Amino acid sequence: MIKIQRFEEAHKQEIAKLIHNIASEFELPISNPNLPSPLLLDKYWVALNKMENKQSILKSMFVKKEYRGKDLGISQLLLNTVFDWCNSQNIHSIYLGTMSQFKAAHKFYENNGFEKINKNELPTSFITNPIDDVFYLKRLRL
Repeated sequence: MIKIQRFEEAHKQEIAKLIHNIASEFELPISNPNLPSPLLLDKYWVALNKMENKQSILKSMFVKKEYRGKDLGISQLLLNTVFDWCNSQNIHSIYLGTMSQFKAAHKFYENNGFEKINKNELPTSFITNPIDDVFYLKRLRL
């Protein structure tokens, strides 16, 4: 059984290893060394930042290679957790930035109702990561 739970200190070493292994799948770096480690954030099941106007930012979502895909549905469970949290917080929209090399992630986000937007359409309070070059918006409510 798959259980989504919040980050606990006991998970720190395993999560660091997971991120390192995912990074080794790609030629380009997948994180910015100038930003805080996701392990320093208070919610690791997802790193969400509330912004003004009932908006939020999805900053990181990592799934071990052998657990990706529709068969286990872990990515979907994680994203559903994001949607549930946003609904509980009365968040109306979620922004995210990612890299062009994450093709499967693009398809996943688009299949979940995220729309590709231009960088200049991001809110001014969006926390930019210089290595992100693809941006999305998901409207949860009108």
